[in-house]
Amino acid sequence: MNIKIADFGFSNQFVVGNKLDTFCGSPPYAAPELFQGKKYDGPEVDVWSLGVILYTLVSGSLPFDGQNLKELRERVLRGKYRIPFYMSTDCENLLKKFLVLNPARRGTLETIMKDRWMNIGYEEDELKPFVEPKRDLKDENRINRMQQMGYSRIAVVNSLEKGSFDDLHATYILLGEKKQEVGDH
Repeated sequence: MNIKIADFGFSNQFVVGNKLDTFCGSPPYAAPELFQGKKYDGPEVDVWSLGVILYTLVSGSLPFDGQNLKELRERVLRGKYRIPFYMSTDCENLLKKFLVLNPARRGTLETIMKDRWMNIGYEEDELKPFVEPKRDLKDENRINRMQQMGYSRIAVVNSLEKGSFDDLHATYILLGEKKQEVGDH
């Protein structure tokens, strides 16, 4: 089973060295620095949100909740949450890396990927950062299929060469995934 979590709300693009200042995301998942209106680094805020997601998936409830935004803000800024009795010590220790009030002390994605709980069952080969696989951008069959669908060959090739995030590139990739699915069966 593949589970995907998506939130197509407001977002920001992070550039290393540039602080962000926009409140993005759903309030129950927002890091303390967002509620404080401080400039922040994207990865630290994302780690906090991932901690909220992990807590919610494991416990079935949010670590910080309130009857209104003011109450939620106060609880997030206190940083206190209840650890359910059934949560393993390893999972609790991992959450303590995610849900840290001080963003400078919060775990990084790299340290979290090496965490014991994250690697249960994979002790021989711990998690590693995802590396985007090289894409085959010269599959003539896919390009020809796209032409049959009404796309201009020049537009498709330009989109692929530029690495554009557009409908042309997406269609090309999806046609390749469809080809793999058919080949897998």
